[in-house]
Amino acid sequence: MSSDIYEYEDGEYEAVKEALTRIFSNKYKRDVRITSFLREEIRNWERSVVSRLYLQLDSCDETTVIVKQKNPNEFGAPDWYGVTGEDFIVAQEMIARILSGKRIAPELYGTVCDVEKRRYWLFTEDLGKNLVRSGDWENEEMKHCLGFVETLAKIHRLFADKEEELQALGGLRGTPADPDSRNRAKRGWRDIYESALEKAPDNIETMVQTGKFPWLNEMATDFAAIMEPCRPIIDPVVSQPFVFTHGDKSPGENMIIGREGEDAIYYFIDWEDVTCVPVLEDLAGFLGYGREETEELALVERYWECVQGSPLVSSEKEECLMMYKYSKLMCSIRCVHGHSVHLVQEQFLDGLGVWRDGVIRRAVPVAIKLAKELQMLGLSSFLG
Repeated sequence: MSSDIYEYEDGEYEAVKEALTRIFSNKYKRDVRITSFLREEIRNWERSVVSRLYLQLDSCDETTVIVKQKNPNEFGAPDWYGVTGEDFIVAQEMIARILSGKRIAPELYGTVCDVEKRRYWLFTEDLGKNLVRSGDWENEEMKHCLGFVETLAKIHRLFADKEEELQALGGLRGTPADPDSRNRAKRGWRDIYESALEKAPDNIETMVQTGKFPWLNEMATDFAAIMEPCRPIIDPVVSQPFVFTHGDKSPGENMIIGREGEDAIYYFIDWEDVTCVPVLEDLAGFLGYGREETEELALVERYWECVQGSPLVSSEKEECLMMYKYSKLMCSIRCVHGHSVHLVQEQFLDGLGVWRDGVIRRAVPVAIKLAKELQMLGLSSFLG
């Protein structure tokens, strides 16, 4: 743990202390004095710095809080669509109100929005350190996988009831205030899938030519061959209900198992990238590419059970499972395209490159297997 509280620069120490005093005075309904606090840096990225603060209050109580300090230079970047720091804070406060008390996300204790000093900070509940590690998610205990799938279903149902509020809201990354956001998202996802079908085979062939990915040699031809037969799948996939969802459900970063007595609670943290996606595409991407088929189908069935009575998926389980397979196929191709673009451009296989290589290594055979299975079943029988 870093014990140097003066790591904050340009008066940030006093600003953080002032914010904490305000937050805990509101929380405890009295004038609270922060007698000391220490800072432990958790994550320092270009986009933001996340720290755990260890506080001692005037009552001698000790507590912790998480603070996320946004890099103000992020705002105005192309993928933020002109969103300002003020928009961002307003959006995060609304999302927190929607999620409050649902045991889905950490509680938002308070914010700082100082335009003059370009400070955009979020102070949230500390849920502990039991993050699901990135290498373990697809091999996680089934009870935990089911728990996270149930939480995802809660998110989809919860946000479906708040769609009008969210559509009218600026400040979500890639989701400017737009009453036509659902149709815009539908057009955007169609473009994503069409681009993936067009470009992914060339990216894979380029990777093969480098000689750095010998495992692709035997699969590249089969992968290229499934692109054209997959085009009819785009329409049904983008015709699904779209849901607002956590846009970066990354194991090792944003999934955490909390505790309430003997019960495990399954949380997603860091809600910066809320976005609008086809419902089963979201589930398919979340479940990943390394599971046994029987386990994956069991998780999809649990999701189906959790959203019954809503318009999110078909009330017929077999129809839902078929749509999931279409979504998984397109998700796999999209994923291969996205990661292969970076590997082709960057030409390295260390750090993030190793992770991208691992994702592609799992997603390519999944795409080939699903495409062959669905062609055997006959696409026309489902597409009508």
